[in-house]
Amino acid sequence: MELKTNMKKNIFSIIIIFTILSKCLYSQNSVSGNLTLEKAISLTLKNQPLIESAEDNLKAAEAKVNEQKSFDYPNVEANLSYNRLGPVSSIQFGGEGFLLYPANNYNADVSANYTLYDFGKKSALLDLTKSFKITSTENINFVKNQLSYKTVHLFYSILYLEKSLKVKNDEIKTLEQHLDITQKRVNSGTATDFDVLTVKVRVASAENERTDIQNAINKEKIALRNLLGLPSDQEINLSGKLNLITQTTNSDSLLAQAFVQREEMKIAKDENNSLELQKHVASLGDLPKLNIMGDYGIKNGFMPNLNALRGNWVLGVSANIPIFNGFRKDAQVQEAEANLDANSAHISALKRKIKTEVDQSISQLKTSRAQLNTAELQVEQAKQAVQRAKISYENGVITNLDLLDAETSLAKAELLNLRVIYQNVANTYDLKEEIGDVIR
Repeated sequence: MELKTNMKKNIFSIIIIFTILSKCLYSQNSVSGNLTLEKAISLTLKNQPLIESAEDNLKAAEAKVNEQKSFDYPNVEANLSYNRLGPVSSIQFGGEGFLLYPANNYNADVSANYTLYDFGKKSALLDLTKSFKITSTENINFVKNQLSYKTVHLFYSILYLEKSLKVKNDEIKTLEQHLDITQKRVNSGTATDFDVLTVKVRVASAENERTDIQNAINKEKIALRNLLGLPSDQEINLSGKLNLITQTTNSDSLLAQAFVQREEMKIAKDENNSLELQKHVASLGDLPKLNIMGDYGIKNGFMPNLNALRGNWVLGVSANIPIFNGFRKDAQVQEAEANLDANSAHISALKRKIKTEVDQSISQLKTSRAQLNTAELQVEQAKQAVQRAKISYENGVITNLDLLDAETSLAKAELLNLRVIYQNVANTYDLKEEIGDVIR
């Protein structure tokens, strides 16, 4: 009875542990509560396979460095062999036959080889593999930056669309109220069916626009879930504001920052360093190497008892001196120099590209900033127009359709103002990305 009770307790404990672990694993790819921009970026950097791929490339580069370091140590090998020889040669001496070697040959030995001096070849190759590791590290930062800024743009795009949807919902609510008023006026004989039809057309048009906005939100959320590694049925509720961001637009200082901070420039410069090292390695290709070797083992075949296993050893020094290799070294040096020239041209082209992107982003940001005052003024003027229209409507000077025109103009002005604010935020982040600012 006690055994059954203990078994039940153990099973119950296992179920609880399994449930907790399942929840923990699920929570790694889910969002609880509102999703802030910081949390979104954190999830992207945590769950993106592109980052895992870049990090695996770094691990491979680190392994390559360790592989190159292994040449600083002796190469030690153990060898075991058995050979059956036949026919076995023999000689006659004093009426007896003597075998020159045994038919069964056994050998076991341990050998060691070490390069004493190679004119810096090992050191040069190690520096080259380390340069590849640096490039892999920069590539991780490049991928992270791209994904972070993509997350930012999706996040603010959804915020903008959701705020636009709210404005559109308010507009439709106002239209429906006017439709009700117009219908009552038709019933009382102070309006015509044409007035009702006019309002219904506006309601239908606004509902179509709302459907388009909702569809855009759904598409952006699908993209954001995929970027964050969330399940397709995960509900996303964003927490944030479309606040304007301070950003200088001085072209000279921003361009100087871009040339220093952009990961593409860092990777190109790392590539240039690697090519310089490759050229150095190639220039050492026809230099000699000085090696030492040692071997100790046991084998048979020694006089006078050919079948007895005896210890044996050998020590030696060797020099490998290349004499002619078909001009391979010269070709390798020329290849490295050509690659250096190509990379220098690539860096020049990259600088032009960066300058174009920075200048375009500055122009876009200045334009959207210039539109801010106009958009805000339009909203303020539209609000004043609505207030005046309401007073005129209450005094019977205008119809409810005239008031509706003023309210519709206000909704359009608010949507335009929202878009200009969003463009300012988006353009600011575009400029930050072009100059290589890091966001995490």
